[in-house]
Amino acid sequence: MTGLLLLAVLADRLTRLASVSLSASPPAAAADTAHPGAARSAPARVSSVPPPPTADTRGTPTLDRLARLAVRQQLAQWGTQTYLDSLISTTDSVVRRWPDRNGQPLRVVLLEGGAAGYAPRMAGLVRQALDRWAGAGVGVTFAEIPDSVEADIVIRWIDRFDIDRAGQTDLTWDQFGRVRRATISLALHSTAGAALSDPALLSVAVHETGHAIGLPHSADSNDAMFPSTRTSALSQRDVRTAQLLYQLPPGSVRDVPSH
Repeated sequence: MTGLLLLAVLADRLTRLASVSLSASPPAAAADTAHPGAARSAPARVSSVPPPPTADTRGTPTLDRLARLAVRQQLAQWGTQTYLDSLISTTDSVVRRWPDRNGQPLRVVLLEGGAAGYAPRMAGLVRQALDRWAGAGVGVTFAEIPDSVEADIVIRWIDRFDIDRAGQTDLTWDQFGRVRRATISLALHSTAGAALSDPALLSVAVHETGHAIGLPHSADSNDAMFPSTRTSALSQRDVRTAQLLYQLPPGSVRDVPSH
């Protein structure tokens, strides 16, 4: 039943979205990563959250309500096996992810250099991070391109952040929860000026790539998406959360009163 309802709402939303202009998008949201291996870190913050999407009274409200209920039931069914509840709480009940691309990869530009201390091997660390998420069975893949104008994801290096973090991902998405662009900034040094090791850089790159595909933070330190990144290996919860995210239709899951 859940699957049938999800298929029905996808068809309904596609019909309604055909007449919607995508020229405007809400403010970008920033996800950050604290220094890898730090004993303590303040909780990561989301710098801006898009306004709650208004209920669309066109189409078939009853069908939409049933579909939203089906999504909420699926989220509840997965329970503690994922951390998508973190996404729902920080986006005001919006499932936020890249729209289905019919097998087309996300286009990535890796801007090498740009900061003192950069070495070509560091680009390889980023490619490892992309490969780990591509191999997670989520259905999201990546293709490196040379033109940043055409890119879906731009990855750049900086010397350091002014506050305690080693990476940041800025996402832009529309009112329907569809991600349109991501920019990943990776630091070469801690805020105090210490050079980050290759394992630390890889851990941050894996974490920020997770944000770039739409994942929120996890409260479990065993997950790659824990705010104070401690591992570059994807946990089963990381994989299940990403897989569930891309099984759900983007958009609000809040109940809308019927009229």
